[in-house]
Amino acid sequence: MLNRDNLLRHTAIKSIIGILLCVALFFSSGVQIPVLDSTADTYFRDSISKAGISYATCRVINATVSIIKESSLELEPAGIGLSLAVGQAVDPINDMVERLSNVLVMSITSLGVQELTYEISLTLAPQILSVFLFILSILIWFKNDRVFKLQKIIMSIFIIVSIARFCLPVSSIANEFLQEHFFEQKILEANEGLAHGIADLDKLKEVTLPKYDGFLETIENSASYLKQKSIDFKKAVAITVENRDIIVENLLRLTFLYVGIFVIQVLVLPLLIFWILVRIVNSLFLTSTITSMIPTHDSNETHNG
Repeated sequence: MLNRDNLLRHTAIKSIIGILLCVALFFSSGVQIPVLDSTADTYFRDSISKAGISYATCRVINATVSIIKESSLELEPAGIGLSLAVGQAVDPINDMVERLSNVLVMSITSLGVQELTYEISLTLAPQILSVFLFILSILIWFKNDRVFKLQKIIMSIFIIVSIARFCLPVSSIANEFLQEHFFEQKILEANEGLAHGIADLDKLKEVTLPKYDGFLETIENSASYLKQKSIDFKKAVAITVENRDIIVENLLRLTFLYVGIFVIQVLVLPLLIFWILVRIVNSLFLTSTITSMIPTHDSNETHNG
């Protein structure tokens, strides 16, 4: 009789504690953990902002290259050779810009989805946990095999939701470390090299190219005017050719870096952190938690006997 009273008392205490925690969790929706969540907020905001700046730079280069290619068409048929030179010079730049733009869009989109998932988990996870905890606090009073199996399922879901809540903040700490100690400096150097190349490339937009207005009109133009404009355009082509390798090299470096960021920080680390947390919980807490919260069927028979 005494053992039965103790069992009921322990069950009541666990149920009351569970319900109190359930209420606390329900009203803690959106509450941030000081270090963990603030790091996640900073990481997502900075990462998306920096990727956005690189994407804007790509758009500037793409716009400049488009202007150059469209302007070069004005030379035809009077300056077919110069037009081909411009096309050959800017085509590799244009190709790399398009590839980097695609990678950046993919990275920004993935980071945005992760940030949205994190914000949803920050809001909904406490309420979902409170519901499952309330169900466990009620089911703890029932002692049969079916309820025991249901309790195990609910406990597993409870732990998975808890891990999902903390997975992205924990992975953001690792991502922040990688960003600060590996990616950030390399991206900064590539952007600086790219900015230098763009500064020279942008001069091409200031060149007024000679227009072909028909045979008679062209003949009427002064020879000195055509000569000066041809010289200006040849200088512009020389600038493009001279800086093409630097621009393409830095665009290629940025492409590799952002592919690395996407693979490591957006795919590998969150999945790895989630797996590690699941393993830790399974090995350290899951068995002991279920054992302590859910009395076994055999022990109940012993007490009843």
